[in-house]
Amino acid sequence: MNMIKISKKKTKEITAQTILTVAAIILLFLAFIPIILMMILSIKSSAQIYGDFWGLPNPIEWSNYNSAFLQLSGNMINSIVLVGISTLSVVFLASLVGYVFARLKFAGKKFLYLLILSLMMVPAVLTLTPRYTLIQDLHLVNTWWALILPWVAGGQVFGIMLSRTFIENQPASLFESARIDGCSELKSYFYIALPLAKPILATLSIMTMVGEYNDFIWPLMVIESNSKQVVTVAIRVYQANVNGNTNVGVMVAGFVIATIPLLVLFLTNSRLYIEGITSGAIKE
Repeated sequence: MNMIKISKKKTKEITAQTILTVAAIILLFLAFIPIILMMILSIKSSAQIYGDFWGLPNPIEWSNYNSAFLQLSGNMINSIVLVGISTLSVVFLASLVGYVFARLKFAGKKFLYLLILSLMMVPAVLTLTPRYTLIQDLHLVNTWWALILPWVAGGQVFGIMLSRTFIENQPASLFESARIDGCSELKSYFYIALPLAKPILATLSIMTMVGEYNDFIWPLMVIESNSKQVVTVAIRVYQANVNGNTNVGVMVAGFVIATIPLLVLFLTNSRLYIEGITSGAIKE
């Protein structure tokens, strides 16, 4: 009887696991449908897309990628450089402020930290007009500073929260020993806090890069010349010829090319990203 019960229990577990696996595969396939469709459309001409949207390309238009790359390579370099500079600034400043709130004692620390966190309650769309007015008053419209400064400022609140939480959970004995040995707070930050916080800083870096790289509304508002524009906006306004007819295949090929830097970023840093996301899940 016991063997029969165990057998029935195992059968139910196997059945449940099979159902979950099949459901996960189906959901994963549905999630990849837009990506597969994008890849197919990127090697079709506009005539093929309008004539038979769901059909396979015949013939394959590999020239779409060449045209998109020639048109958008400069804008992609703009995006990579600007996002890289602003991300490094966000990570450095947020981790430094997070260290101050985690390890230093000063009057009004808790109130100031809560005041900073309260900024997360303000929807970003409500700050578009004040930000644009400020950038306009500073005569920074159509300059890269109009992108870098708001991106760096906008990423501070979330970055400070992540950094402060992670650094606060680091062993206090390490910092106390460093102070006893005559180590300054700045050295403690560089040689103790930063190396230990590498997973959460990698997570912050990836999240910041993805958010800034995909930003569309703000660059569209403050950058006027195409030579200074980022790739997300440049793709959208891309025109295939002087007649103003958009070549959809080339535009979609531009989408694929623009996705490559983020894909490479995640593949090369996925371990640190996952480690940072799950760092607070297990308490020893």
